[in-house]
Amino acid sequence: MSNESHISLGSIIGLRKEFEEQYILLHKHTFPGVLNRISLSNITDYSIFLHNGILFSHMVYNGTDYDADMKALGTDKTTREWWKLTDTMQQPLDSRKDNEWWSGINLWFSYQSPIPATSTVIRHAYTLPVSSGLEATVPNDHFGDIDFWGTTYGLKNLRIFKGVKDVYIYFETLKDSEHTFLLEIITRVLKTDKAPIEMTEVFHTEAHNSVQAQPNKKVFVTGCFDMLHSGHVAFLQEAAGYGDLYVSIGVDENVYNLKGRYPVNTQNERKYMIDALACVKSCIVNSGWGIIDFEKELEIVKPDVFVVNEDGHTPSKQVLCEEMGIEYHILKRIPHADLPVRSTTMLRTECTIPFRIDLAGGWLDQPYVSTHFPGSVITISIEPTIEFNDRSGMSSSTRRKAIELWRNEIPHGDAEHLAKMLFSFENPPGTQHVSGSQDSLGIVLPGLNKLDYKGNYWPEKINTLHEEDVLSWLEQNLYLVTLGPRIGSYSPLENTNITPAGAKALSDSTEDCWESILKKDIRAFGNAFRNSFEAQIAMFPNMVDNDILQTIEQFKDKAKGWKLSGAGGGGYIILVSDSPIEGAMQIKIRRKYNL
Repeated sequence: MSNESHISLGSIIGLRKEFEEQYILLHKHTFPGVLNRISLSNITDYSIFLHNGILFSHMVYNGTDYDADMKALGTDKTTREWWKLTDTMQQPLDSRKDNEWWSGINLWFSYQSPIPATSTVIRHAYTLPVSSGLEATVPNDHFGDIDFWGTTYGLKNLRIFKGVKDVYIYFETLKDSEHTFLLEIITRVLKTDKAPIEMTEVFHTEAHNSVQAQPNKKVFVTGCFDMLHSGHVAFLQEAAGYGDLYVSIGVDENVYNLKGRYPVNTQNERKYMIDALACVKSCIVNSGWGIIDFEKELEIVKPDVFVVNEDGHTPSKQVLCEEMGIEYHILKRIPHADLPVRSTTMLRTECTIPFRIDLAGGWLDQPYVSTHFPGSVITISIEPTIEFNDRSGMSSSTRRKAIELWRNEIPHGDAEHLAKMLFSFENPPGTQHVSGSQDSLGIVLPGLNKLDYKGNYWPEKINTLHEEDVLSWLEQNLYLVTLGPRIGSYSPLENTNITPAGAKALSDSTEDCWESILKKDIRAFGNAFRNSFEAQIAMFPNMVDNDILQTIEQFKDKAKGWKLSGAGGGGYIILVSDSPIEGAMQIKIRRKYNL
């Protein structure tokens, strides 16, 4: 192929459904180095289209040594880093050859019109299933006088690629030209009664030309980045796709303030390692305090774009960016190809011990509440798929005791007995503020649990539910939005107003919550979920402040119910919603069969 000067190529590959949105976003912000290498390899026109989990690419090569140019593309460092991000999203097809990632498809028909190259054109791609009896090559008279109707209908070029079961039709028309008749002719030629299905354009090289001519945008990310791992690098590489990347990291003392532990690597070590990454323009150490410890650094860098991952997103960050006129983007956690999902928590412990969420009734596990009126606490055990913040109401302190007691996993045995062991270990004789038993039970007992309290630290009865349809329904309708961890000086036990009426309101709303979950009634669940939270606040007003209430206001038109994780004062807003909430995380409930 080394002597050919003009080659049109088509190829196809699968795209995993869960990555469609992310794949499209990545290709809107392709690494500038990738675009430059495509041009240097004499690829003058490259487009990717998507429909129903299949990607179709159309490429035009104009050069004198195709093999050498493709080798240069495949060995380019920036391009290989790009492929590490995209390959994990793709699913190669059975039709590919041994040396292929994308499956090559044969060019069945090609037509180039005499329309001047300077004319503005619109790209189109369609997919169409055809019978197995399609001719191997198209006869010359298949399309009749194509020059005539090509010019009449503004057709610049037409290429049809033949796959195993489908054909892929790529063509360009003059702006605003009607091409319905063209599709009718193609279906007649292919002898099919199926209608061509339009594909969505994901990428085109010319769409990036004007972007390349402009100075790169400044991109800002912030975090701890302790024990740098593949998950960090994947996130930073993806963020760098938006422009020149500036990384700001928290000082050691503020990491301790937020997470309740010092980082393994000091701020100087963390800065050194991040500065060493090719995708990073510069790393700086934040000078502020709290979860918004980077405000001064924002003023210094003056970024165009602020990027976070799902568990780094908070409404306060988004509001700050809106006030400063900075684009705000939330990325999903995506590992490099063939690498596991990583987090610093996993590297510190390689631990499968779960967290827990109380869905309703929290505080009734304390005798000083349930003596006023008996009631239940509803908990779910949560797999550690997210690096939940410490001091955020997810039973992280009890979980640390579980790790101290059992190391990396909960041992086999009677679950309630193990929970009693953990409860006793966390609350030895003389403990001033006893952690409620819902923490140890919520961690140890898998699935959904209803714990009935009547003036004692341990519940009178435990109802456990493992039905898959209910657990899946909860996972689909619960969303977590990060507020940030509680500050060390926070105390929910000040200014309390604990009364029999208040305890009864909390108990009643919890019963309503349980019944609505069993019925999978999203509206009733949202109402009961919210009522339980309001009953908590009535007795423990320090659970919230004005900032938290204002943040919750942002979601009242999107969710059917809301509460804070645990005892409040920070952590996460938990939302009940039957439609996705942008920037929110979802959880995985620990199943009985995972033990």
